[in-house]
Amino acid sequence: MKQSKLLKIFTDGASRGNPGPAACAFILLENDKIILESSEFIDNATNNIAEYQAIINALTTAEKYTDRPVQVYSDSNLAVQQINKKWKVNYPHLARLRDEVYLLCKNFKGVEFIHVGRNNPYIQRCDEICNAELDAHLI
Repeated sequence: MKQSKLLKIFTDGASRGNPGPAACAFILLENDKIILESSEFIDNATNNIAEYQAIINALTTAEKYTDRPVQVYSDSNLAVQQINKKWKVNYPHLARLRDEVYLLCKNFKGVEFIHVGRNNPYIQRCDEICNAELDAHLI
């Protein structure tokens, strides 16, 4: 069921080995309350792929909640700057992921991508979720 309030999305990706076993996670917040936490094991990938996949998974899920503007927060400066067209994308696989993000953005009235530090409490929570997902698959 779609709701009309501003949805904030926090994302994180993690890779052990870079490339290596990887996972991604996101949190959806409405009125600064967590409405959903999600994570996914994505097999072998680089950290950058995991960061992009977290954004893709989050936007795919967010469209079930709203079509209004959303804000996406990530500690991946690379992903945020590439999506915001401030930095060039040097690798075709990352360009494909960025293009997938652009396609998903069409489902919302606007999407703002914001870089935040690893000290952000929601980013820290995403990191915990990522590591728990990795731990569950690597035991």
